[in-house]
Amino acid sequence: MRTFSFFIHDRRYSVPTLQFVLVADEVRARELARRELLASPEHLAVDVRGEEGGTFREER
Repeated sequence: MRTFSFFIHDRRYSVPTLQFVLVADEVRARELARRELLASPEHLAVDVRGEEGGTFREER
């Protein structure tokens, strides 16, 4: 299992919300990031960072 940090950018707040997820791999992290992005129309983007490096972004 790997830990990823999600930084959720929301139009209502100036600072992103931090969320940690524990998943099997990067593919699952991408799925959850996309789900989080679509969970609210206020979410603009989700920056994802892995504990072993590597980052990606899901955005509208």
